[in-house]
Amino acid sequence: MNEIFEHRKKYIPEVGEQLQAETSTEVEIGGEKLNIDYRVISVEDEKNPFTEPIVLLPGFGSGREGITELGFSLACEGREVILPSLPGYGNSDNPNQKYYDTDNFDNEAEAIKQLLIKLETKGRVHLIGHSMGSEVLASLAQKYPEGIASLTLLNPAGIEEKEDTIALATRFLASGAYTNAEAGIRYALSGEKDYQKELHKYIDDPESPFSKDRLKQRLAETKKISEGKLLEKLENLDENIPVNYISGELDTVYPPGQETDETSQLARVINAVNNKDNISTSIMQGLRHNTTLAPDEITAANISHYLDKAEDSRGE
Repeated sequence: MNEIFEHRKKYIPEVGEQLQAETSTEVEIGGEKLNIDYRVISVEDEKNPFTEPIVLLPGFGSGREGITELGFSLACEGREVILPSLPGYGNSDNPNQKYYDTDNFDNEAEAIKQLLIKLETKGRVHLIGHSMGSEVLASLAQKYPEGIASLTLLNPAGIEEKEDTIALATRFLASGAYTNAEAGIRYALSGEKDYQKELHKYIDDPESPFSKDRLKQRLAETKKISEGKLLEKLENLDENIPVNYISGELDTVYPPGQETDETSQLARVINAVNNKDNISTSIMQGLRHNTTLAPDEITAANISHYLDKAEDSRGE
């Protein structure tokens, strides 16, 4: 693993410069104008001109700063990566209550759609959403299938139709504690710690997503996650859009389970997709819910494999 970190460390200043270049654009949702904070990153020496760009969306409680590690690993895999912060996250504007007080994530999906229009992305884009981000991007793919190269559900939320929100929050906290403890062990055994410290020098520290003026939005999102509509989105998804399900074997927030168990998350996702020939699955051994964090290079390699597969299948 040290070889991976040493190889990628040389690209940190290049991507760091891109991360520190303040970029935002204005979108209009329900008559309200909002500035969306985002970054576009890539590694020139590794960039493959024949691949399609990625939209990488973090989950509940995180703006782009929380998914930048995975974004960097994907950039080192040769991809151009778009890292947005939704309204009410990171340095993006806080929306009014009408934006988030809904029973779906359509407004969040619309924000990403308008961002892509402003960026003038050419051709198709791959959508990769972690946890809550999966449901947001599934909404986008369902509403606007044109130009979607694939949809990757990374440790997806929004599958259970009715969950207890307190139990859900407890699972999130416990998973975070396990992840932090395991990170300490890895840092002691690899060159990862210095690598992570160097990268984090370029990742800004925006307003907390749990600040007082953002708490109502977080509570509304928790309710929507606990009354998930992800399966409904997948059932109505264009059957030509490849779907990739990727999760951590030890995810205790949204356990993937076994495909042979029809009540498991994995089996329910597979059954919801209309075109069974167009879904791929991967359960990563030893990983938990926060697969966007170290060892994110494993997650990035899994994602890249399925994105290559989607692109190759269209070239046949």
